[in-house]
Amino acid sequence: MAQIGRDDEFNEQAEPLTADARALDEFRRAVFIGSCLADQAQGAMTAAEVAEKLRAVTPRAPDQADLEDAMAEVISGAMYWQPPHGDDQIAADSEVREALRPFAEALIATGLLDAWSEPLELENQWALAWDDADHREGPPAVFDRSLGAVDTSSGSSAIALTDLLPASTGDGVEPSWGLDEWLGHVLTTETEYRHDFAKNPGYEISGEWWSTPPRGLWASTGTWPDGTVIGVELVEDDFGLERARACRLRLRPDARIVEIRRPQDWADLCLTYPLDVTAQRRQVWFEATERRGRWVIPDWSRVAEEFDGVHVGLAGYLRTAGAVIDVGASSLGGDSETVPTRGNTDDRTASLMAGWHPDTTFWLNVVVDTVTEVAEWHYDDAADRWVRD
Repeated sequence: MAQIGRDDEFNEQAEPLTADARALDEFRRAVFIGSCLADQAQGAMTAAEVAEKLRAVTPRAPDQADLEDAMAEVISGAMYWQPPHGDDQIAADSEVREALRPFAEALIATGLLDAWSEPLELENQWALAWDDADHREGPPAVFDRSLGAVDTSSGSSAIALTDLLPASTGDGVEPSWGLDEWLGHVLTTETEYRHDFAKNPGYEISGEWWSTPPRGLWASTGTWPDGTVIGVELVEDDFGLERARACRLRLRPDARIVEIRRPQDWADLCLTYPLDVTAQRRQVWFEATERRGRWVIPDWSRVAEEFDGVHVGLAGYLRTAGAVIDVGASSLGGDSETVPTRGNTDDRTASLMAGWHPDTTFWLNVVVDTVTEVAEWHYDDAADRWVRD
């Protein structure tokens, strides 16, 4: 957000026209040079120089479009499973963080963030189906349906769940991978990794990154104030997605939702429904956190006994994603001699909310009644944003 400036303070050659614009231009250059040096492990003192340039920039109040653009840029580059980029290293420096405080205060004063901690809006949830050449995900049969609102005046929808998902071998519709299959996969994988470590304790191999429920479940997202579906804009490491269809869902009004607003909410799920993934997450999460120790995630098959949906809102994502979340004592996941402990950095149990997109809800039980509208979205290169057809 600190790098955003008014277009009318720069000429057509992007040269600054005012004192504020010159300060902003110097700060942008300092960030670029400093991040390049940090990426090359050559810039030990560049963070202080960036902070000095930043203090010369006058904070301004961003608008909704500025906020959405900044979020989209940050989330699309979120690749926690690899070392941080140079500009991320600079932004994490204590002196730079302090210099950024006036910009954060200006943003908070706008009130634009107030809605980011609000609970899920059941009446405004959209499931996404991606339709790119190299990536097709979501309810695939939705691409056989007409765009627009669905006539539900007769009491039954023209588009039901059975119209959107592949038919099962029996009655009704079955997700491609449900909670039971997911749990079996996690348990089997953990056993295999523990056996590998027992045979060779010094051998570290990366495992699966995500701590989401299985992808075969329905997932949904809300909209920005202008109606743009949040999920088309905010995709971690989006690898160039360009086309999507959005299905507006009618959900059961009595759906039980657990809200992840802060790390402690995630920790509470892990404490109540722990699932030990120490061996299979040990290396891949170490690469992102530099921590080795006991790891657990929520057992979504057991969470589903109490809740129908898990909602990670915008504020919850920013506070929780990628952070090492302390859960409790080392024995939380169960005592076993097969748990790898070589090189542990602490004796606690922790967790990581990994692989979630901002403002995403996974539906653990059958609460989706039907689809009431289908809309197509595409990325407009000229406008540099997602637009609805």
